[in-house]
Amino acid sequence: MHVLLPDDMEFLVRFTEIENPLLSSLRDYTLMELYLDQAELIRDAFKAWRAIHQRLPAVLKWEKLPEDGAPPQSGGYVLHSPRGKQLTSLYAVEVSPAHLQTLRDCYTMLAGAEQAGYGPLANAVHAVQRTSDNQRKHLLDGYRRVVEVLELKAPYNLVESLKRATPTGPQAPAVGITLNGEEYDSYQKLCKDMVAVLSAGDSFAYLQHGRMYA
Repeated sequence: MHVLLPDDMEFLVRFTEIENPLLSSLRDYTLMELYLDQAELIRDAFKAWRAIHQRLPAVLKWEKLPEDGAPPQSGGYVLHSPRGKQLTSLYAVEVSPAHLQTLRDCYTMLAGAEQAGYGPLANAVHAVQRTSDNQRKHLLDGYRRVVEVLELKAPYNLVESLKRATPTGPQAPAVGITLNGEEYDSYQKLCKDMVAVLSAGDSFAYLQHGRMYA
């Protein structure tokens, strides 16, 4: 299936954090301290994340922010509304439902352990979040938000239009896409849902984030 992912730093930073520091750090606990089924699910989720990451177009595939805090510049395409206004780009990415389900199952397991507050996995989750270099947000909350964005149903008409704009290789030429009225309505609804997922709980962040897609 195809999902539509935004060229949006808020989403991409949270997506990157699923691998590092969260899952990559939790794997360090898997050899001796976690139960076998927990360790296997964490490893499977790590593989699922990598499989999705490998399918991202180059413009979305970066590992970390440069020192100036700005996302790296790489080729993409230009998206316009029916009236010619430039929009935040979305990219059609093929995602295996099985990989998405694995990420969801792993989140459910980690969140359940955190809520229980005891046991090897709860201790590991607490340690990873406490020692993370990035203290600006709760890592499991970011994980949940990313999975919910991936689970948003992408409108068929919008997917078909934007598949033409998603580069298939590093040398793929940039193109311009102008949405028609129906596609633009689908774009606005999907982006509103994305903002609600990513910025819910912080009214100021929600307002500022929503302006990216207005």
